[in-house]
Amino acid sequence: MINSGDNVIVKDYNLTTKIINYLEDVENQYNEIITLCNLEKLRSAYNNLLKLEQLFEIIQNNLTCTDNDNNINNNNNNNNNNNNNDNNNNDNELYLKLGTLINKIKSEERLIKLKQEAIEIEDLLKVLSPDYKSQGWQSIQTVDGIHSMYKEHGSGIHSVRIEGIIDQPIFNVCSIIMEADLYYTWIPRLLESKILNQDDRFKRLIYCKASCPWPVHDRDIKLKCLYGYGVDMLEEENQVVVVSRSIRDQDLIGNTSLKYAETIIPQVKGNTVRAKSEISGFTIKPISPTQTYVQVVSLTDPNMQLLPKWLLNFVTTQFCHYLFVMLRKQASDVASSNEYQSRIQSNPIYKEIKEKSDSYFNRINSININNNNNNNNNNNNNNNNNNNNNNNNNNNNKVDNE
Repeated sequence: MINSGDNVIVKDYNLTTKIINYLEDVENQYNEIITLCNLEKLRSAYNNLLKLEQLFEIIQNNLTCTDNDNNINNNNNNNNNNNNNDNNNNDNELYLKLGTLINKIKSEERLIKLKQEAIEIEDLLKVLSPDYKSQGWQSIQTVDGIHSMYKEHGSGIHSVRIEGIIDQPIFNVCSIIMEADLYYTWIPRLLESKILNQDDRFKRLIYCKASCPWPVHDRDIKLKCLYGYGVDMLEEENQVVVVSRSIRDQDLIGNTSLKYAETIIPQVKGNTVRAKSEISGFTIKPISPTQTYVQVVSLTDPNMQLLPKWLLNFVTTQFCHYLFVMLRKQASDVASSNEYQSRIQSNPIYKEIKEKSDSYFNRINSININNNNNNNNNNNNNNNNNNNNNNNNNNNNKVDNE
């Protein structure tokens, strides 16, 4: 697009002002995207990135470099005084600065990763679409308000989906999902759950190992461990999203190297077989301050040539239902659990989660109050109109009588 060796010729006379404005716009939009990424507002960040890339195209169309233009510029410079040459040099410096900034942003590692995250978020929301039949889901059962579904993808990949209402605040549900190393205490048949690495917010590297009914061998998660991250979509789409899948090399957080990760990930022992998670996750939607709607999905390759029908029935009818029952129970125990309360008090991120939750319901309450006021005003206006109509009818009747 813009190279450091290009000479600048611009199609209008207000060159310096235009380039300065572009520089400010690009810098401001880039900083806003990074801020949104740091706040886990990844979908909003991606939408802003698309707008920034559109701005790049506008800049490309308005700042054009051609050999013919260079010749024209050189001829003009020969006919003008030294002040014009100084202005052209200044414009060239601004242009090169703009080009350097754009090229830097295009190669920004965080923004490249953001594009991948946007794809994963979209994929997760698609498989959790309310119109589950359109996504190929087969409804297995709905018991105690817990809806269990199954989908076969071929190539050894099997998917399960569970959803229902949890009569607990969204804060409690998020607390359960945050403390991944406690998963083994409530997820059925989970033998181990370890946080291998994490940032100070919502990214985790997790190792899990699950037992399988005899004679099937135990499974752990292939490709070292699960990589998971949270996405704050409360303001835009009234939900929080958690995405997880088997880790890739580029997912390693902070300064953790792949070599170091290899040393802390448990090795396969005995008859344990490694499974692979294509994509899994949650959507968490607050219904009220005391109710939360939760969806859970897992697309997994159990690394099994043929999944026995009895095992498939066990997973879809018993395991999925009981998993959600235990999620409900665990969420209800958060307030009374010393372990969870200790972690909540010691981790500043929970204060932010609580503030986001409170802010969300304050906003919803304000919207509801405004809607009620508008409805009341509309009703009053209707009543006034009816009264006016009645008065007009009475007046008409009097005229007729006279």
